[in-house]
Amino acid sequence: MNQILAATTEGIFGWPDDARSLEGSEVSALAHDGKASYALADSIVLRDDGGWQEIAKVGGLRANCLLPAKTGLFVGTSEAHLLKDEGGRLASLDAFDSAPGRVDWFTPWGGPPDVRSLAEDDGGILYSNVHVGGILRSDDGGTTWTPTIEIRSDVHEVTTAAERIVAATAWGLATSTDKGASWEFNDAGLHATYARAVAVAGEMVVMSASSGPRGDASTLYRRSLDDSGTFVRCGGELPEWFSDNINTGCLAASGETVAFGTEDGDLFLSDNSGSTFTRVAADLAPVRWVELL
Repeated sequence: MNQILAATTEGIFGWPDDARSLEGSEVSALAHDGKASYALADSIVLRDDGGWQEIAKVGGLRANCLLPAKTGLFVGTSEAHLLKDEGGRLASLDAFDSAPGRVDWFTPWGGPPDVRSLAEDDGGILYSNVHVGGILRSDDGGTTWTPTIEIRSDVHEVTTAAERIVAATAWGLATSTDKGASWEFNDAGLHATYARAVAVAGEMVVMSASSGPRGDASTLYRRSLDDSGTFVRCGGELPEWFSDNINTGCLAASGETVAFGTEDGDLFLSDNSGSTFTRVAADLAPVRWVELL
């Protein structure tokens, strides 16, 4: 049975043992590399390999996401910076700060963009999702970065599965089978195209969709990873609609197991690639990230 870790505004909740850790801290992101878990708590990077220990602090920026990659630990921040752990010091990647196309990154409200999500494929290629700035690829462990998708696709989360890159965008699902050189978009079956979270569960893609940034009429869909078929709504103990977006990082998958958390503090679990869900926890603090171990 998989263990679920849910990062919340009041610490980390673990299911099925109801374990609590980092209580009193706002935990914004989680990651796992097969050996240890990592967390961002109040913009401090921590590692749990028998107990949570501080690795490094993010000074002057808001930490949004982290990735323990083959070439090191990366942290994505506000103002669209990417940091790498260098023995307890988080160094800003100059190559990312000067990436091609950076001058065109933006946000609809006029503020600075963010690094919103990070991913790594089986070959060690890194992908960084900038909101709003598309998805950048690094073939050399973060030394250089190349833009891929059109930035106005408004990408909210990127992940990888075998030979595919998968992204949740404002225009539905985006997929690439050539490391981001080209993309296909699919929204067939969705009631609306605004997607904030995506995960790959076995042979299925599970993705959130709502009517827009405010999260009105939000729900989950699934479709086959290998074709451009129609999305089908996930079922089980899900309400007709969620009142908020199922957000970036709040949907996770491992094999055919899928879990997600909500702004209302509910935690849901599926053991059939998202076909049906069961609510396994309620009345938690607002969920900010979910990780399956």
